[in-house]
Amino acid sequence: MWIFYAFLVHVLLLGSILVINFRSTVIKGLQPQTPLLAYDLNPPATRLVLFATDGLRAASFFEDNCRHVPHLREIFMREGLVGISRTRAPTESRPGHIALLAGFYEDPSAVFKGWKGNPIDFDSVLNRSGYSFSWGCPNIMDVFKKVTKRGGSVHFHPFNDAVYEAARWATYRLDEWVFSQVSALLDRIKNKWNTFSTVVFFLHLMSSDRAGHVHKPGTILFQKSLNITERGIWEMYLKFEETFPDKNTAYLLTSDHGMTDTGIHGSGTAHEIETPFMLWGAGVSRIASTVGARKFVANDEGLQLPLHELEQAQLTPLMSALVGLPPPMNNFGTLPTGYMAVSEKYEAMAAHSNALQLLAQYEKLLEQHRQGFFADFLKNFDELSPAEIKSYKKLILNLHTRRAYSESLARSNVVMELTLKGIDYYHGYYRNCLLLSTTATFLGWIFYLYRLLSRNTAGKLQIMLEKQEKVCRITLDVSMFLLLIFLVAQRAPIAIAFYLLLPMPVWMMALKPKACGSTSASVPSSQPGVTARMTSASQLLLIIVCAELMVFTFFERRLISLCFVAFGFYNNWRNFVPNSREFYTWLALVIILACFPLLPLSEGYQNWYLFLSGIVLVFLRAFWSKKRRCSYSYHTKYCNALILLNTIICAYFDSEKYEIPILLYLASWAFLIYAFVSVLTNKESDLEQRLDQICFNLGSLHALLSTSYESVFVQLLTMELSLSLAATNSAKSVPRVAFSILLYTLFSFFGMESFESVDNLFDSNSGRCFLWQYAPYITMGLVLLKHSLPVLLNMSIFYTHCEYARQREKRIFICILFICNIMGLNFLFLVRNRGSWKDMGASIINFYIMGLITLIILLLSWVAQLLLGLIAIVYRQV
Repeated sequence: MWIFYAFLVHVLLLGSILVINFRSTVIKGLQPQTPLLAYDLNPPATRLVLFATDGLRAASFFEDNCRHVPHLREIFMREGLVGISRTRAPTESRPGHIALLAGFYEDPSAVFKGWKGNPIDFDSVLNRSGYSFSWGCPNIMDVFKKVTKRGGSVHFHPFNDAVYEAARWATYRLDEWVFSQVSALLDRIKNKWNTFSTVVFFLHLMSSDRAGHVHKPGTILFQKSLNITERGIWEMYLKFEETFPDKNTAYLLTSDHGMTDTGIHGSGTAHEIETPFMLWGAGVSRIASTVGARKFVANDEGLQLPLHELEQAQLTPLMSALVGLPPPMNNFGTLPTGYMAVSEKYEAMAAHSNALQLLAQYEKLLEQHRQGFFADFLKNFDELSPAEIKSYKKLILNLHTRRAYSESLARSNVVMELTLKGIDYYHGYYRNCLLLSTTATFLGWIFYLYRLLSRNTAGKLQIMLEKQEKVCRITLDVSMFLLLIFLVAQRAPIAIAFYLLLPMPVWMMALKPKACGSTSASVPSSQPGVTARMTSASQLLLIIVCAELMVFTFFERRLISLCFVAFGFYNNWRNFVPNSREFYTWLALVIILACFPLLPLSEGYQNWYLFLSGIVLVFLRAFWSKKRRCSYSYHTKYCNALILLNTIICAYFDSEKYEIPILLYLASWAFLIYAFVSVLTNKESDLEQRLDQICFNLGSLHALLSTSYESVFVQLLTMELSLSLAATNSAKSVPRVAFSILLYTLFSFFGMESFESVDNLFDSNSGRCFLWQYAPYITMGLVLLKHSLPVLLNMSIFYTHCEYARQREKRIFICILFICNIMGLNFLFLVRNRGSWKDMGASIINFYIMGLITLIILLLSWVAQLLLGLIAIVYRQV
């Protein structure tokens, strides 16, 4: 029954982080604010042209006194504002363009779509405008096309695959296609356009991002691409001015994110978050009243201009205000002061519209919170109460009546800052409670596992629980009932209410005296208060300390070497005969193995000499002993020898870019099946001989999937483990065996890889002997098989050389579960919902790995027993 409980509790715990950290921040059910035109305020511009230069960092724009943007320099030296816009991680194209056009940064719930899209629809500047035209990358066009609810007034024009392929190296051709399409549209509508309609032109220029990835920022080819793009922007500006000579067009050039010197982005370094912005045209000031002291050199003559700085999301309400639109409904940006050349009244009303739009989101959250019966008794965001909101709206009306526009603007700015704080407050209202309740669930489950390990003893805890059974049950029942009534009355969301209630049934199960299958009466009375050796207080403390140390290895894989060496010396040093050949062999293996986590990650790394060494080591280990040589059947010897030769040939052809014959691929697939089937059909009952065949077959299969030192590492690891277990026959401790299995499982992975990125799951090099064309899901399956084989070999060695592991299998797995849950509790507090996709993904993977690793070990242990014939032997005995 405990297996069912383990499965159920772990599924629920794995889901907890999604409720705690990844609920959407996009508020639904909002209404757009009134356009400024409705207040008899004419906007300074009727058209907005947005040039979004994807991946262009601020450093590339301002480099060498803006030498690489000479045409744009002519513009900003004459008019407009120029400066730095700061975005936030993840610095990726989709969230960056959403921040520009919708005014909010990455939605945490995007994790449910693998960060490929937004699960909740949102509003944008394109949707607010009378008409909008967009050109560029299909991925970006689709982001806004999917959330556009209107008909023919919003137009999207993505380029096709042919255009993208034509720009593989000549990256500027992507922008040239956009410029040609825009120019063609302007030619068609010249002298035919209704100048009273609000129009937004969105030009997504992708060449800077592509050039940065291909050529790297700062190179001559990147600068050439940037020169062509900036000249094209200048020509487009002239074209717009020719088409619309009324001087009612505003222009904004900026970027969604920056890029590092190595051509990557996604994190939060200065090069990645700092992007240039250049604002000019109708309604734009020459110098903002809020500009700081920073300046930049604009030309070779040393002319210094003010460097304006703002947040990327602030560009959204600024663009909206320039053309008289209300900010998008989901906008979190605040209008920067002094950037528009407009009247005080217009700027004050634009800021008020921005404040009302933010207040609408805050009031929606406040409304949801105050639906609860106990809302007045719970903690609220007191800095912005409903009465203060009402007072603010009345104050603005009064100030505008008295024409105190400066005071109105200042008050709106204060309210906007308070509103953003209030929105953050209510978005995270239940977070600490959920963390606390999930922690209580973890602790209850860990306590239950501890009792499972100690269930054959009549300790003081067991006796106390039996005496206090009724009190514990009534206390938990009443607490759960009261909490349920509170959550229903408070109208808490179902998912949140569920996880707040979850600790109660878990602790009911953990505190139930007979829940673990034993009572004090089932143990001799001569042993009260005595704790079993396998769960003594000192060993329990040691387990917790070791688990905490293992947590750090997930963030620095090199620390696994320290854990491996320390545990090896502690566990095995005294088991060998001093100065014996076995002792020095084991010591050398431990030292050599400890060096592998210091090497580069194996996926994506190729080394021909290490690769050949691994194949030679597989062969030598299989035939070094005469006993082993005689134990193999002829087909085992020949099939393994041929597949190792096949591995060398495939690797050589792949490295030289030769076409690999289809027969070699078929041979690899055939051996994958043979490696397991031949062991299962082997009638040998001796565990040592079956283990030899398992190591030979699976070692050859692992070499077939290797690219560099992986096979060397696995062969040395299995040799060290065999030596250690052969010398440790007297050790009979459940925690020690459990920790050994977990340590070797993690070491077999961290010795070659890390959990930082899922990209390695799709590394095509691991499937080079199997796949003649790239197939992502088959590749992922082969990579998972590659990482499972070392664990399967380790489990086979444990079951062969450690009889105690076979006898205490259930308790050992309960202890592994116990250790993993202690580690999982750490990772619960390390899950991140902000930052780069890589950092967020790594934090999620770490938590999920600890929740699933016991199941993985359990499944692979079952396969190991099947290969060793232990399951069949037990079946025949029964």
